Amino acid sequence: MAALIGGFVGAVIISALAVVLDWQRARHGADERQRDRAHDLAVLALEHNQQLQQAAMQDAARLRDARLARLNDDARELARALFDLERLALLIQWGRPGDGAELERLETSARAHFESARAGLTLDPDGARLAVTFQSITHEIAQYQSMIQSHRVLVEARAVERAVEHAEQMAAQRTTVVDGIMAAFAETQSMLKSAAVPIEAPKPPELPSHIASDEPAVPRVTPSMELSPGPQ
Repeated sequence: MAALIGGFVGAVIISALAVVLDWQRARHGADERQRDRAHDLAVLALEHNQQLQQAAMQDAARLRDARLARLNDDARELARALFDLERLALLIQWGRPGDGAELERLETSARAHFESARAGLTLDPDGARLAVTFQSITHEIAQYQSMIQSHRVLVEARAVERAVEHAEQMAAQRTTVVDGIMAAFAETQSMLKSAAVPIEAPKPPELPSHIASDEPAVPRVTPSMELSPGPQ
């Protein structure tokens, strides 16, 4: 009788251990499937983000290329205007009284080239500074022209001391004009160089590793005791 009871108890324990083992295996399988689904979703999200980043880069490149094309056209017109101003300053200094028509032509040409580029430059955050610079140069040239006319009056009046002093001021003003034109050329080149910077791709996010379970691996369950028949 004791042996029968012992065998029954042993069978119950083994059956209970088998149920626990099956439950742990089922839970482990469910956790594994959940991790796989999470991993698959992470991969899909990564691919989606990469597609969005690629589309954003393409849009940024198109905008950059369009802006660069506009700035190239505007910079070309501005350079022509600056060349006209440079010749105008030379003619003001070394020209003859009969050069009035050429002075007017250069002024008109410089203004026409600038007006062709003015709208685009003004609307661009970097080009707006060049529009202001050009206006400043024309103001300095007009002042230089006025100083030359005043100097001729002083020379004709034989006001030697005042003429010498005024000549120094006039030379300084010419330096201001020349430096302003050269600075405008340099700023134009810098603007084009800055606008042509390649679009850099952002660093892609790392793919998350396989999500680890907090549950320990399913243990190998073995009976911890030997069932022996009781005393008969």
